[in-house]
Amino acid sequence: MQDDRNPPDVRFGQALMRARKRAGKQQAVVARHLGCTPGHLSHIENGRRKLDESKLQELDDFLNAGKRLLRQHEEIYQPERVDWLGEFHQMQADAAVIREYQNSLFPGTVQHPEYAKIAITSGAPWLASNEVQERIKDRQRWHEDVLRDDGPQYHLVLDDIVIMRPIGPAAVMRKQLDTIIKHAESGRVMVQMHGWDQHPHAGLDGPFALITSSSAPDMVHVESIYGGQNTDVPQDVRNFGTLFSRLQATARSPLESLRFLKEMREKYAQQ
Repeated sequence: MQDDRNPPDVRFGQALMRARKRAGKQQAVVARHLGCTPGHLSHIENGRRKLDESKLQELDDFLNAGKRLLRQHEEIYQPERVDWLGEFHQMQADAAVIREYQNSLFPGTVQHPEYAKIAITSGAPWLASNEVQERIKDRQRWHEDVLRDDGPQYHLVLDDIVIMRPIGPAAVMRKQLDTIIKHAESGRVMVQMHGWDQHPHAGLDGPFALITSSSAPDMVHVESIYGGQNTDVPQDVRNFGTLFSRLQATARSPLESLRFLKEMREKYAQQ
């Protein structure tokens, strides 16, 4: 029999069901709070009915979802309006632990402004100069928000190619390496460099970040140059957690990585 359910309704219904179960509430309790029958709520959760949007904020508060349900609703029903990058970095700032893997660029949170300018203009040459400057300022704000003294623990695995392939003049690469070395030496960021020739290589499918928060479910963020996707589906989070563990296991130790960073810094200094 053909399934005539609207896919966004199904996705949001699943998100609502997960949020309800995380809150430890039965359908009857949530339905009573919303002023509907358990059967109607069941239809919303299985995608056969759509939630009244006027109830969304109330429902998020009742389930102690920390606005996660609000974000998921917008991502599902109005993806063109979602500032996915801003949302991602807000989640980073609110996190307890960040585990991030990058295979081509330093993440925006630790980018030196000159490095950020080259990365932005290379990936989006159509941007006007004022738009580029605004994006550089965004990265500086992320830096301040995430790397504050009481900020989240930050575990970063970088593929060697991030450093070995210069994206700009040697002087810019040197400044970027000075930035990451400073954070690694201070203990603010735990950096591990992953050999590009390691195999099997668990990071071939691209960058991702795992966000652990004390007030919300664990989430994984998978990015590309054109957009990003967030999910808190437990199986997906576990799968990416496994990938990150494999990357850490095959990467250099933090101490060895720091030595490698300094060696590469000296090579760029001599150019």
